[in-house]
Amino acid sequence: MIAAHGARLTVTAESIEVTYTPLLAALRRHAPAKRDQDTIRIADITDFDLDFPTEFLRGKARIATSSGTTEIAFSPNQQDQAKAFSDAVAAARSGEIPQDTAAVTGLNFVAFDVETANADWGSICQMGVARFRDGRLVETKSWNVRPPAGIEEFHPDNIAIHHITAADVADCPRVGETFTELVEFVGDDVMVAHNAQFDFTALHRAALLSDVASPEFRFTCTLLLARKLRLGFANNRLNTLAEGFKVELTKHHDATADAVACGEIMAALARRTNHRGSLIDFYHGESFTLGTLESDRVYPVLRDRSGANVALQRRKWGLDTSVASPSSAGQEPDLFTSAASNEPELASPKKTQRAPWSRVATPEEVPEPNPNADQKSPFYQQNVTLSGDFEPFDKGQLWQAIADLGGTIGKNVTKKTTIVVCGDWATKTSKQKRAEELIAKGQKIALWQAAELYTALGLDPTQPLEDEEPPF
Repeated sequence: MIAAHGARLTVTAESIEVTYTPLLAALRRHAPAKRDQDTIRIADITDFDLDFPTEFLRGKARIATSSGTTEIAFSPNQQDQAKAFSDAVAAARSGEIPQDTAAVTGLNFVAFDVETANADWGSICQMGVARFRDGRLVETKSWNVRPPAGIEEFHPDNIAIHHITAADVADCPRVGETFTELVEFVGDDVMVAHNAQFDFTALHRAALLSDVASPEFRFTCTLLLARKLRLGFANNRLNTLAEGFKVELTKHHDATADAVACGEIMAALARRTNHRGSLIDFYHGESFTLGTLESDRVYPVLRDRSGANVALQRRKWGLDTSVASPSSAGQEPDLFTSAASNEPELASPKKTQRAPWSRVATPEEVPEPNPNADQKSPFYQQNVTLSGDFEPFDKGQLWQAIADLGGTIGKNVTKKTTIVVCGDWATKTSKQKRAEELIAKGQKIALWQAAELYTALGLDPTQPLEDEEPPF
């Protein structure tokens, strides 16, 4: 699809489909004979002209047929989208197939992957990046690195997957020492990974354990997008998608090879939906907000059916809020979708819908701490509160596991709290804010990320949901 002002455009050999965003569609309903979607047959077009948008002014395409003229507006700075639309219409009218079918105009990003030495997500031993321009691979870079001090052990299970050993990285820099190079390579590009929450949480944890500032990135996820689009493949694993899209995966579980395959898959997904334009427009148009890696935490990629949080994110980044509105409104909800897809601090759900935070609600029963727990447990005699989403685990399950290791569960953050675990959420939760207030007043509270909790409990959240598996 090609993004326009208040609409998304699909050009085929037979027709132009103009799908209006909910806001513009609502405005059009007040005019006679206006629909939420227009279809213009290529064979009926008698004339086409385009005034290109500029940095400050809108552009306009005019499509004339025997029954009238359809005008399509392009927002300021949508020159790439306007050109892509013009080229597509010209190709359709002439019956020509574009010579470069792999190109996706405006789809620029950096694909990313990490490999880890052991079960600790921060134990990065290899990173790979792949730069894409117009949906095509132009450059790659890789780093073999030593994990942060204290989590350097290479577990046999991990070695069996990626075949990287401690000896292979013995003379390499620590992972934290390579972040400057990573940031320089990425620049201002949006990033993409397969099962992105793992890769960017790994980066964040590696930074914490390396005592260096965490890089800050915006990112998308091919795994979540593939699930949403229901491609019909056996599953949505990286190697399965690569095979399905005929993408070469030269060495599965090599970070750079996986990053290249991930990027090629993202480009294939864009071509499959006829998207032209930026990765942000593509992802927002498919009803997702982007994830962000920030200095204090990782904000996940989230599904946003209402479009409110997509609009909020676009305003925050200075983007036109009419360009990318959820393209799948009215479709059945996807089973994989995170329960945190519409955060209560940003947008309230309709009363007829299941509250998106209902799955992360506090359980009723609080388990008693195990008095015979191992005193070396990190939870022994600690007062622990969980905040946010811990998919795929239920809070009740996590509570019980913590209590079995001697921890006392608290529903809220109080003056007795010693550990607050921050799960996925789009903004700081009230519990995290309360913990930070108490910390500022001198109370000793450890703020954990979900990955630290999983490591302490020996849990692996990346285990398959049905037939899925992590890409590392």
